[in-house]
Formats: sequence, structure tokens, C-alpha cells
Amino acid sequence: MSETTHKENKMGVMPMPKLMLSMGLPMIISMIVQAFYNIVDSYFVSRITDDTIESMGEYAVNALTLAYPVQLLIIAVGVGTGVGINALLSRSLGEKDLERAGKIAGKTVWAAIPLGELVGTITALVIMGKIIREIDLKD
Repeated sequence: MSETTHKENKMGVMPMPKLMLSMGLPMIISMIVQAFYNIVDSYFVSRITDDTIESMGEYAVNALTLAYPVQLLIIAVGVGTGVGINALLSRSLGEKDLERAGKIAGKTVWAAIPLGELVGTITALVIMGKIIREIDLKD
């Protein structure tokens, strides 16, 4: 029984260094993979050639350069929200208030989907529209 409780409530009972390692390491690996993906993506995109458009690879890399900060902004909102929810959950689990922890987890799942869609839509409509208009004005 106690082994099951430890697995379900690791944020409430696990020692802090072990908890930080078990929860932080996957996030660190994820960020490293994302960074390598962007480097490899830039390399292959820069090699794009097109007979009708001169310097197509440069245009493609410029597009990646413009998209990367927006991508980081979206990731930052998601990570920030996750950290806040994680703090609420760990506090509830530490207080052994499983009912509150369940409500927080349930509401988080249902709030995350529309929040992610809303952030993505606003970013696409507002920020990218301005960037594209500036590029058009420069040409």
C-alpha cells in the first residue's frame, strides 16, 4: 500500500534532490533535443535550391530565424504555466489534500488545450502579421 502511495504522490513524499532529478532531467533532455532539431533544420533548409528563385536557401533560413523567437515564446508560456501548476499540485500533495490536487489536475488538463490554442492563434495573427508586413515594406 505504501509503495503505491509513493508512486502516486512522489511530489509530496520524494526527497527534493531525487525529485528534481527525476522531473527535471526529461525537461532538460527535451530542450537539448529541441536545440539540436533547430540546428539540423537550419542546415537542411539552407540547402534548398530552386531554379526560379535565386538564394532560396537564404530566404528559408531567414524564415526559420523569424519563427524561432515566436516558437520560444510559445514554449515559455507553456513551461511557465506548467511550473505554476506544478507548484500548486506539490503544495496540495504535501498537505495531503488529494481532493484539491485532483481538482487542480483536472482543471489544468481542460484549461491547457484552449490556452495553447489561444496563445498560438494570437501569436500567429498579431506578431507574424506585423513581421510579414515589415518584410513586404523592405522589399
